[in-house]
Amino acid sequence: MKKLKLTLIVIAVVASIGGAFASKSRCAACQYSQQYYRFGSGYLPAGEFGYDYACAQITGTCTYYQPDPVNQPNYYEPCRSGAYFE
Repeated sequence: MKKLKLTLIVIAVVASIGGAFASKSRCAACQYSQQYYRFGSGYLPAGEFGYDYACAQITGTCTYYQPDPVNQPNYYEPCRSGAYFE
């Protein structure tokens, strides 16, 4: 019975650690990726944040990024909030 209890505790600890890593925010990862801004019906490279462009504190999405550019080259997700300004 003690071995079963110990096994279940170990499984619970491993599952909680794995869940913590799985729920890690992607926002930090997106900020280090190539940024794009929406232009018409497409997306263009934004440049370097704070040098070529800024995001004003307005509701909406400032820049986008590609989470999987190899397998989904035409899929973009929001990254930074605000309004895009060059």
